[in-house]
Amino acid sequence: MSEGPDALVPASLRYFVSVAEHGGLTAGARALGMSQPALTAAMKELERALDTTLFVRTSRGVTLTRTGETLLVHARGILRAAGEVRSAIDDLEHEPRGRFVLGCHESLGAYFLPGFLPRFFAEHPAIEVALWNGNSKNVLEAVVDRRIDVGVIVNPSPHPDCVIVPLFTDRVALVASAALRAKREDDPLALLDEVPLVYVPVLSQVQWILARLPETQTPRRHLTCSSMELVKSLVIDGAGVGILPRRVAAHGLAPGTLVDLAPTAPGFDDAIALVRRVDLHETRAARLFLDALKAHGRVLDRAGRETLAPVTTPTPRKTKR
Repeated sequence: MSEGPDALVPASLRYFVSVAEHGGLTAGARALGMSQPALTAAMKELERALDTTLFVRTSRGVTLTRTGETLLVHARGILRAAGEVRSAIDDLEHEPRGRFVLGCHESLGAYFLPGFLPRFFAEHPAIEVALWNGNSKNVLEAVVDRRIDVGVIVNPSPHPDCVIVPLFTDRVALVASAALRAKREDDPLALLDEVPLVYVPVLSQVQWILARLPETQTPRRHLTCSSMELVKSLVIDGAGVGILPRRVAAHGLAPGTLVDLAPTAPGFDDAIALVRRVDLHETRAARLFLDALKAHGRVLDRAGRETLAPVTTPTPRKTKR
């Protein structure tokens, strides 16, 4: 059971303030619920420790000396500060109040955060969230190094200092604009010989897909970018076929704007997960934040199973003989 702010203040200071405020050792001891001899001994020990005289006994009780008056001012300040510390800690432990740093890749955050943050801020206005952007490896390192509190990352590797909670899945695939694909409905992979393949080369998923393209569908031209959002913009405009996560490709667009290039094209399945340190101090605010992130992940998981398998693949029209 918590002892309140008294646990943060030396007992001798609390005893001294009681004696000063009640005007005597007898009244002070009564207020403290202790014996007068014990209080008298404590005050003598305090005077010895400070090498001064704090009280002058009179027939009406005690009178503070100049040093006693000085100590009273500071002792009251210490008690007041201890109360504020106790209140602040209680708020963190028991009230929905705090500040957290959330890390994720910008492209992942572009579709994950808009559906999460507005509702979370509305429900918990006293909880602050700051954002930290980096690739999944950097986000995991930042969590381990305690530079950020929580990360949302792709394909996490186990780490002894971290708890990893799966949220939802995605698939990195070859996508094209519906208009571009319609030009080659009979053989959509042939587009790779006609328009550039647009992608971010540093992504391991992209390299995995490139290595598994059939030799007959080896892209004639490559257009590399540093941003998945740029890849998406170019693909929407029909500049080429892109390699993108389906959720990135679908976010913010009308259904059917971007489509899977071909069901036979190679694709890489991604796992998106929540990561935090094992020893993250779980205040009430921390628990609310983690629970809300996991709940939002479940929403995206259900939505993905319903709408993202695949993004959209047009049904080929039957050709007339």
